[in-house]
Amino acid sequence: MPEYQQPNLLNGYQLLYDAAMLAGEITLESGAEIFRVEDTMRRIMSLSGLASVEVFATTTGIFATLADPSIPPVTQIRRINSRANNLSRICQVNEVSRELCRGDITPEEAILRLKEIRSLPPYPKKWVTAAVLLSTMGFAVLFGGRIGETLVSGIACAAMQLAGLVLAERFSNNFMENLLKTLVIALVTEACCLLFPFLNGQTIIISAIMPLVPGVPITNAIRDTLQGDYTAGLSRAAEAFVIALAIAVGSIAGMGLFRFISGLF
Repeated sequence: MPEYQQPNLLNGYQLLYDAAMLAGEITLESGAEIFRVEDTMRRIMSLSGLASVEVFATTTGIFATLADPSIPPVTQIRRINSRANNLSRICQVNEVSRELCRGDITPEEAILRLKEIRSLPPYPKKWVTAAVLLSTMGFAVLFGGRIGETLVSGIACAAMQLAGLVLAERFSNNFMENLLKTLVIALVTEACCLLFPFLNGQTIIISAIMPLVPGVPITNAIRDTLQGDYTAGLSRAAEAFVIALAIAVGSIAGMGLFRFISGLF
């Protein structure tokens, strides 16, 4: 803020501006579509009653401006360095935004609640692991797998989750992390199929990689494109393509590596 900003103005539109920026950051970091991020911020900032409210968001940043002939404009740029799918946080931010727009809470209260939402710890890893494991085994049944394929898909998923815990500390690159996870899945599957030839390896691999499939980025890419946010839509589509490419490369590399190693003995 400029040094000449008046205190009363600071306590007015600046608080709304800060609440909007914080809401935009949380929703964008949590995997929300660009239209939702911009709409949420615009609704909060419009409560200031100022003449100009401009919001532009991409998958990696937010640009927002509040301006009026009677005051100096306020403009900020926020870089988004990390993203993860967390629909619960998006829902909670939307609820805070609705209450603020209805006048049920003040901007100060909204900022405090948004900070609480941002500080909430993620779901416990043991529950996430259990959910991923059960969903993988469910996919095996859905894809026509028998008891053997269902059990082995669970084993492959558990190996993937264990590898993920190790890789998360060593790699900040999602491409390499997803590639190595699927490589582990393919290695475990090929080993089990070698020991038990009656197993269907394709069903096991497909079931185990389903938790890695970029369903949310694909959905957001379509939603943003239909809303006319072509830049965001292409970015989301590119993100989904990179994840899918990592899954494909990891699966092929894992199967090829195991067959190469097993052929040496």
